[in-house]
Order: sequence, then C-alpha cells, then structure tokens
Amino acid sequence: MNKVNGWTIATALNGDKIRVKIVPLQMPQNSREGTILVEVGKEIQLESGENRRFNIDGHSFYLGMNQLYRVSI
Repeated sequence: MNKVNGWTIATALNGDKIRVKIVPLQMPQNSREGTILVEVGKEIQLESGENRRFNIDGHSFYLGMNQLYRVSI
C-alpha cells in the first residue's frame, strides 16, 4: 500500500490512479444518555472531500458506472 500523509493510491481496472483517504464510517446509535456516534466500518474520502462507501469485499468502490477502483489494504 502506497501511503503518504494518510493518502492512499486507488487503482482502476483500466489503469487510472487516484488518491484517496480511508476514514471511519460512523452511524448514530441510541443510548440512555442520548444519541452517540459509533464506528461501524471504513469508507473512502476522495481528494474533493466526497465520501464513498466500500463494496462488500471491503477493498473496492465505484465512482460511477463501470468505474471500479481497488485499494490494496
């Protein structure tokens, strides 16, 4: 994995490469004290600030139609 300052390289099947950051995916959970945020997995943050969720395999994600990217974790 190529990791520089928290950024990782994601590679598409056609050879394109983009820089992404792996950030925690947090969801609200109710408790007696109120609502708290709980980490339930990881997601991808693009350089533009947009967040995308991983596919079920946990190593790939889509940016658009037929644009599959993989991150080597």
